[in-house]
Amino acid sequence: MGIIEAIKKGFGVATKSLGLVLILFTFNAIWSIASLPLVARQGTAVTPQVTATALTFSLLFILVSIFVQGGSLALIRDYIKEGKMKLANLLSNGLKYYLRLFGLGLLIILIVTVAALLAALLVVATAPLNNTTVTIIAATIALVIGGIGLYYMLLLTMSPYSLVCDEVGIIESMKRSVKLVRKNVGKVLLLLVILILISLGIGFLIGLVIGLLTAAVPGGAGQVLISIVNSAFNGYLGVVMMASFMVFYLALAAKEKA
Repeated sequence: MGIIEAIKKGFGVATKSLGLVLILFTFNAIWSIASLPLVARQGTAVTPQVTATALTFSLLFILVSIFVQGGSLALIRDYIKEGKMKLANLLSNGLKYYLRLFGLGLLIILIVTVAALLAALLVVATAPLNNTTVTIIAATIALVIGGIGLYYMLLLTMSPYSLVCDEVGIIESMKRSVKLVRKNVGKVLLLLVILILISLGIGFLIGLVIGLLTAAVPGGAGQVLISIVNSAFNGYLGVVMMASFMVFYLALAAKEKA
């Protein structure tokens, strides 16, 4: 399957799954509007209480997002495979895949953290030597470590889709993702880049419209309007991106089995 075809199908799934888009819109809008008081405090002095509140809010958002992601991926899988989805299954699917997606996320974060720490420690350890040659070598090695980390992040891109579509565990989903993406790394990277560019392009146009609208709306109401529009945008594009990657993953997996 070609990249453009996968993206077209992604938009098709999103357009025909407005119920799921509405759910994601509602989820995003609630969290976005609820976070407005925290955003308003950014101009004031940062206190331990404000910091703790912001961290708690962010952590809670991440935990709930994993639940929504699991339910959404399963619904999109059902639509692609069976031509229909049952929104009532969102909750059960979210619970079914929650721990595995949570564990997958932790492992990926661990990989990124280890790579970042290795690169940072290398630079910090060699900086006191005040040797230009050593510094350049250390910086080069740090960049290589960072590049390897990004490469493995790309290889793991399909892990959530493998986990949900193939009904496998965390490690197996990572293995399958690495195997498939490694053989199609250029295509997967291009798919990711195109989807990001589409998101940025549409987001820019929506931003212009929002700017014109909020110019005539009072501060607080303007912020709410921005939150609502952004939530609608993220809800729709979220389904597009998940569906595009899932269609592409299923095509690659089918080709691998053939």
